[in-house]
Amino acid sequence: MIAKLSDELALELDRGGDRPLSVEHPRTHRRYVIVPANDDASDRQAARPSDQCDDWTEAKNARRFALIDKEIAGQLTPAEAHELAQLQREMDDFLQRVAPLPLEAVRALHEQLVRQSHLGSA
Repeated sequence: MIAKLSDELALELDRGGDRPLSVEHPRTHRRYVIVPANDDASDRQAARPSDQCDDWTEAKNARRFALIDKEIAGQLTPAEAHELAQLQREMDDFLQRVAPLPLEAVRALHEQLVRQSHLGSA
């Protein structure tokens, strides 16, 4: 499946040229990196679930931090953006497996508050 970008995201991608664009999901607050796809193989690679979450290491975490620093500095290449996205998925999978956060109650409260705020403003 290929999702269509909003006009706002498309404009940000146009401004950045070939640089990766970091985006945040408004409800889950997970970060994603949008990078130009060179071919269908890169799309399949990005969509493939991570299968290496069992071996999360300090070396992988150090590499992830180094790539995040490059991203903040605006020096991340598209290949590094793919690598960072993969490392993020692996870390998320590992953390979800070994120490899941009990966020369901917080999410339910947030949704309730959002509904109440919409009712109050209507």
